[in-house]
Amino acid sequence: MEENTLQKLKKELTHKTEEKLRRSDMLVIYQKWCKACGICYDLCPQGTLAADKEGKVYIRYPETCTGCRICERHCPDFAIMVVGNPRKAPKANTK
Repeated sequence: MEENTLQKLKKELTHKTEEKLRRSDMLVIYQKWCKACGICYDLCPQGTLAADKEGKVYIRYPETCTGCRICERHCPDFAIMVVGNPRKAPKANTK
């Protein structure tokens, strides 16, 4: 393959992998809309969200999301959407 074609393919695959990391069964994050204000991950009671190198939100621990919608309600850019029904928070590890 041509060098340019390989670079395009690599970039596309990287983008698709990053998009998967920004989705869970409960959350959808529109990365292009995020202005890296930090409100969502500061307010997340479960610590589900975190900031990437650019300060934009990503889903660090998707299994901890309870669907409380705090992030969705407080995002000034409408960059987060909570889908599905709320669920109970996971039990804390006391070991």
